[in-house]
Amino acid sequence: MSEEHQSGGKEERILSPEQQAMWRRDNRGAMQGKSREEKLAHRKQLRDKLEAMSEAERVALRSELQAKWDALSAEDKHAITQKLHELAEGKGKHRQKKGKGKGKRKGGGGGGKRAGHGEDSE
Repeated sequence: MSEEHQSGGKEERILSPEQQAMWRRDNRGAMQGKSREEKLAHRKQLRDKLEAMSEAERVALRSELQAKWDALSAEDKHAITQKLHELAEGKGKHRQKKGKGKGKRKGGGGGGKRAGHGEDSE
């Protein structure tokens, strides 16, 4: 994808989705084995690093990441873009899917109100 890619969101993206995927791939080793809080802190640190870069540094980074993207096989590109689409649709690996619980709730019957919590019970 070209460097002019924009997300259509509030702000212009620093990296295209493909470049961002390569950025994450390059930095994922630092995330392995860390707690959720450490991962969040590391992601914030990476975002801050990107935002603090000069425009010349950003252009160089975009070129480097785009070259890495272009070097991928068509099969790898397809797998990554498929994963990006799934994440964008909320079907990511770590997201909870609706309707896929372990069965019915305890207490059986419907009505939508829990026993002892209705208007009539006290």
